Amino acid sequence: MLRSTWRTWSGTVGCAPAQLARPTSEDEIGQAVRAAARSGLTVRAAGTGHSFNRLATTPGVLLDLTSYAGVVAVDHAAGEVTVRAGTRIGALCEALDRQGLALENIGTLADQTVAGALSTGNHGTGLAHPPLSGAVTRVRLVTAEGEIRDLGPEADPDLWGAVRTALGTLGVLSTVTLRCVPQFNLRLRLGSEPLDALLERFTDWAAQSEHPSLNWLPWTDRVTLRSVDRTTEPATPRAPLRRYAATLDEVRCGLTAQAARAGGAGTVPWLTTRLGGLWPDSPYTDASHRVFTFPQPVRFLAMEHALPLERTAEALRALRPVLRRLRTYSPYSVLVRVGAGDDLPLSPAYGRATGYVNLTVPRTAGQIEILRAAEYVLREHEARPHWGKAHTATAEVLAPRYPRWKEFQRIRALLDPHGVFSNEYTDNLLGPVTAAADAVPAGGGR
Repeated sequence: MLRSTWRTWSGTVGCAPAQLARPTSEDEIGQAVRAAARSGLTVRAAGTGHSFNRLATTPGVLLDLTSYAGVVAVDHAAGEVTVRAGTRIGALCEALDRQGLALENIGTLADQTVAGALSTGNHGTGLAHPPLSGAVTRVRLVTAEGEIRDLGPEADPDLWGAVRTALGTLGVLSTVTLRCVPQFNLRLRLGSEPLDALLERFTDWAAQSEHPSLNWLPWTDRVTLRSVDRTTEPATPRAPLRRYAATLDEVRCGLTAQAARAGGAGTVPWLTTRLGGLWPDSPYTDASHRVFTFPQPVRFLAMEHALPLERTAEALRALRPVLRRLRTYSPYSVLVRVGAGDDLPLSPAYGRATGYVNLTVPRTAGQIEILRAAEYVLREHEARPHWGKAHTATAEVLAPRYPRWKEFQRIRALLDPHGVFSNEYTDNLLGPVTAAADAVPAGGGR
């Protein structure tokens, strides 16, 4: 009998699980976990597959949660919304918009599921804003025994911190309750500046807008600055169409990558210069979720690292000569965002204001070398990889970078002592669950 197959959104990672289940209720999730445990199979949960690594793959039971979606309840008085784990962020934002509400800060990807974004430390940008986990007020968790636990900050603070960014290793998130705010508009403005001048004032720049970001093409010495701030202004006429400028820019990147396969390494800067950026060059205003996100139809690979904010500028300085020596350029710009720290044991933003450096490349072997070279540069600057994106770090490298690493391992060993929610990838990433409570891997690695 042929086994079902599953692949990530990028198409670069896949698996053939013994069972591919698509639960539509919390009871069905619990039943699937209990059945897997009886059969000695491991369980991993997946959403829309927007992780760029093997985090969700398994030879056992794969729970595709995309059919377990939708808003459960909206509490206007408390300013909270409860959603099923497989709900796409974009669908949630549209539902909240109809209720006159919004999420305070989100990333650029609307198709990612709430549970997937939460579990991997997803974030937007802004020094006043922690990752998405900071908006979570309650979760329901299906444990390794198939039981349901209702978790919040008051009962078990250690577990509450661990479960909100747990890579799916503590159980299957069933529902998530998030804090929301009254609906608001954002105004987007673009600027340009020499890279060196920006790096000299990086921390000041990071604080000048509520949601700042910058884009840098490594063969150039200028950056595009994106400032996004709350406003009471009404939406600009035809504003919803403006977000598609970013989509068209990604299509341009995809076409440039295809041309570079035939034209060689120098094609990317040449074509990019002639086609130019397609971001709108005039300010516009729209509903918050439409400014935060844009459709992303072109498949790619991405790597992101979280650095101490004060070390982000020096990391970019160090990255510039390395990327130029490769003489192979990605058509996608380096994206830099910022964020507040938090206190979750496995959060890449743990304990520090953070600068996020993201590199995106086409799905070809030569382009992947860009990510490998950049990863080692960023590691030299206290970087922690985004859990859902491409990287090569193992437990040996990661343990010294997380002050509460042993605490998470203890909780993991208590909650899932038999490694029901593990796979080969998580064993390399976190260490085998059977050894989790005993020791932290030695050495820092590079």
